[in-house]
Parts: sequence; structure tokens; C-alpha cells
Amino acid sequence: MLRLIAAVLIFWEPLRFAAEALAVFPTIAYRGAAAAIELAIHGCVAALAAAAGLALWNGSPDGRKLASIALVAVSLRTLQSLYWSALPDNTPPGDEWFAAALTVGLAIIAGVVIRLRR
Repeated sequence: MLRLIAAVLIFWEPLRFAAEALAVFPTIAYRGAAAAIELAIHGCVAALAAAAGLALWNGSPDGRKLASIALVAVSLRTLQSLYWSALPDNTPPGDEWFAAALTVGLAIIAGVVIRLRR
């Protein structure tokens, strides 16, 4: 189960960021500084998630702590992009609560698995 969480951290968040960056980058000059800063922060979260996933995959001593931090960062990034974003998204209006609940729920489950697996 830890390998699955590590794989999700390694692949999902960086791929999500790459898709977001490819969609936004051609028009970043029109979106302003807030969008550029937000995109840079999302890139940092993706890098943190990939590093945490690799640390968890390789069994690093602090891999579990880093993965827990990455799960919180990814969840906060998702909540931020759902409710207070300068970047476009494809979430249908009214479905933000479902996406937020799903994100937080999965992060809690993954965090429990990380804490309980020794």
C-alpha cells in the first residue's frame, strides 16, 4: 500500500502540474503576476510530492514524514485551486465541495496508512 501512495505522489501530482502548466503557460502574461506566482507554487508542490514519493518508495528514514507533509501540501493546493484560483480549471460549478471532500478524504486515508505501516 505504501508503494501505491508513493507512486501516486511520484506520478500524479507532477503530471497534473504539467497539464496545468501546458494549458496556462501560453496565456500567463495576460493572466498577471498572481497567476504566475500561483503556477510557481503549484510547481513547488509537485516537486515536493515527487521527492516525497521517491523517499517513500526507497524507504528513506524520513520518507514517511516527508510524504505526510506532501499530502497536506497537495490537499491545500487542491483546495486553493478549487476556491481561490487565478488559473482556469475544469471543475463544473457546484462540484467543488465533492472534489474538496474527495481530496481531503483520500489524504486522510493515505496519511493513516503511512502512519500505521511500519
